[in-house]
Amino acid sequence: MYSHRIKDHTVINLVNALKKNKTLTTLSLECNIITQEGAQYLVRLLEINTTLTTLDLSDTQIQDQSVQYLADALTKNQTLTSLNLRGNQIGQLGAQYLSNAFTTNKTLTILDLSYNDIQYSGTHKLADVLINNTTLTTLDLTKNQIGELGAKQLAHTLQHNKTLAILNLGTNEIGHQGILHLSLALKENRTLTVLDLSENAIGDKGAKYLSDTLIHNTTLVTLNLDTNEIGDEGAQHLADALTNNSSLNILNLGHNQISDTGTEYLGHALANNTTLLSLDLGSNELNNRGGKCLANALINNKTLVSLNLASNEIGDETIEKLALALRNNKTLTILDLCDNKITDSGIQHLANSLLTNTTLISIDLRLNQIGDQGAKCFADVLRTNRTLMKLNLQRNDITRKGAEYLAIVLADHTTVTEIYLRWNRFGEEQREHLRELTNGNERLKLTEIM
Repeated sequence: MYSHRIKDHTVINLVNALKKNKTLTTLSLECNIITQEGAQYLVRLLEINTTLTTLDLSDTQIQDQSVQYLADALTKNQTLTSLNLRGNQIGQLGAQYLSNAFTTNKTLTILDLSYNDIQYSGTHKLADVLINNTTLTTLDLTKNQIGELGAKQLAHTLQHNKTLAILNLGTNEIGHQGILHLSLALKENRTLTVLDLSENAIGDKGAKYLSDTLIHNTTLVTLNLDTNEIGDEGAQHLADALTNNSSLNILNLGHNQISDTGTEYLGHALANNTTLLSLDLGSNELNNRGGKCLANALINNKTLVSLNLASNEIGDETIEKLALALRNNKTLTILDLCDNKITDSGIQHLANSLLTNTTLISIDLRLNQIGDQGAKCFADVLRTNRTLMKLNLQRNDITRKGAEYLAIVLADHTTVTEIYLRWNRFGEEQREHLRELTNGNERLKLTEIM
């Protein structure tokens, strides 16, 4: 019931209808308006219902008093496992009510409190009760102004809690000092696998603390450090950790002011790392020097599956080196080169690599400088390549002529299911013509091809 703008009277009618229902397991009231009266009726449902496992109340304008009613219900309910309270008006008092519920509730495993206002005091209450909690596995506190002190309290919890596996703390003004507390806790914690610390201004100092932790930690699988001002020095620290770490699979370093110098550190680490599956370096300051270093790393790397280099300053020199690596690389499946400086010359090398590459399934080349010749290069190689499934060429310089090269090949192509050509140099009439050319490809028709 997403965004139907229902109000309390509709909630009341819905709850009354569901009181005898024995099959419903998921109820979403996202983006509606639920006041205290509506919340009280939901509580009655939770107290008697024995099938509902997932309840989504995100963006419903719920305030602390309504949370009190929900928390009381959680002390009695024995089936609900997932509760989404994202984007409401929950403050420190609401966090206190939920904390009280956790002392008796033994079923809730997922709690989303992102985009509320629980601050340090509310975080403190939650952190204290989670020390002994044995059921919650996922906690999202994104954008709650928890600050350094809130991070310190959660760090204390992580030293004792044995079940929390996913923790999202993005956009919380944690800073490098807060990261120090969390890093020390992670040296002892053996259950957390996913940690989101994006947009927390941790700087190179915070990166250094995390690097020291990653050398010892053997359980963290996903680390999101997007938008943290870590720079080249921070990248160097993390590169050192990647040389020794044996568990990290996903690392997001987007929007971090990393230049060629920092990228070279990461490239050298990547050449020897045997666990990383996904690396995001989008929206940094990479040029060809750093790009070529990463390309060289892919020659020896045997594990990386996804590489994001979008919104940098990479040009044809990098693409030539990357194409060379892709000829023999057997693991990379997703490559994002959106918003760089790649021309037809670079595309010729990249397309030729697809003659022998048998693993790449998705390439994003939006917002480059690719013209008709580049489109023809892809069209030629797609006559034989049978692994590529998604190709995005939006916002380039391709005219009707270049698009027709692709359309003719794709008319009977058996593997490509998504190709995007919008916002190039041809209009709606030409697009209709291209649709006609590819009309015989039943598989391709399942997607928006233009």
